[in-house]
Amino acid sequence: MSTFPGTIPELPGIGIDRFDQSVRDRATLFFLSHCHFDHMQGLPEATPLPGPLYASPHTAVILGMRYPQHSVVRVPIRERLNLTVRPGGEQAAYELCVQTVPAEHCPGSVMFYFETKTVRLLYTGDFRLSAESITVIERDRVRPNIVYLDSTFLSREYAFFPTRQTSMDRIVQICSRWLEGDRRNIVSLWPPASYGSEELFYQLASRLHQRIHVYASQREPYNHFAMLADIFTDDSVGARIHACRGKTLQHEVPCRKTREKAEFVLTIRPSARRWTNLRPEEPFSRQGGANLWYVCYSSHASSSELVDFVRSLQPEVQDIRFNVVENEEDRIRKEAYLRSLLVSGCEEGKKPTETEKEQMHCLPMGNFKAKAKLKLIARRDSDSDEENELFPKPMKMARRTGPD
Repeated sequence: MSTFPGTIPELPGIGIDRFDQSVRDRATLFFLSHCHFDHMQGLPEATPLPGPLYASPHTAVILGMRYPQHSVVRVPIRERLNLTVRPGGEQAAYELCVQTVPAEHCPGSVMFYFETKTVRLLYTGDFRLSAESITVIERDRVRPNIVYLDSTFLSREYAFFPTRQTSMDRIVQICSRWLEGDRRNIVSLWPPASYGSEELFYQLASRLHQRIHVYASQREPYNHFAMLADIFTDDSVGARIHACRGKTLQHEVPCRKTREKAEFVLTIRPSARRWTNLRPEEPFSRQGGANLWYVCYSSHASSSELVDFVRSLQPEVQDIRFNVVENEEDRIRKEAYLRSLLVSGCEEGKKPTETEKEQMHCLPMGNFKAKAKLKLIARRDSDSDEENELFPKPMKMARRTGPD
């Protein structure tokens, strides 16, 4: 869940992945990395944004259907735009170069690489990059000195996830065996989000030759994409794979919840959060009951992948700021963990030498102040069990020394 406040001190007049009134009051140009609701706060408001909203072509289509009140500019992935930013008030206008970078979190998701005369900054949004995309970043000379990082799984507990293709292969295998076992058997798929599992749907349908039942309201965002043209069906009775979630607009109970079919329904839940301390050699799927399977599936980078990504940007990157922070304790823990892994020559679990410690520099974030309030871990006593709240402190991060 993103806790990014929507604005960046070094880029006045810019709003990213947050569109409530506090951001609208400070921005004249807006950017959306992808269409997940924790990145779209404020977009459902009827009042149009006070400036254009830049997004990838895929994201722009969904925006146009959901929120037609906003002026959306389509920016092809990897394209560079030269813009003039006029923050307003006493702040001077400045020239800004923006490049979209593939993020591979969900269809159309992008990072934004911003360059001005004084700063090079990469906002990652949510991401999980393939080796090919990292190569693209290197080839396009995306060399930020500041990174706003997707820190969702920046933890020792999430050092490893299987690749998405490996996870999808396993899901296809489980589905295939179940469907072949009895002609009455059906599969109930519970993706981790309502949007972002399109590749999984595509592979299930094409490899098993089965259309997937979803409700019309779920399918609407996909109607404009050729890849998904023959994937879904309205046939709730004949379909053997179901990804229908919640109630229909007519408040009908989902077909997969029909009691008399329960023994023939296998539920598969792709997820990442429950898979703590997973190792590469260990199974990444398990049964949670006779008719329930859990499969490790993540569209966010593991902590090892995050570290590899940051290392690919060194030595230029000097300041790393977290986009996902649960509370103050989480911020401190993530900061210390990433710093320990970025020390030159320091492997996971190995303490840095005194020389390596001297190479680490905490870089304060200056006037960065997050707008979103973050809850602290509750400190309970005999008088009160309420949770304290505060604005998060400016984040710091470690860097490795290297050539300028």
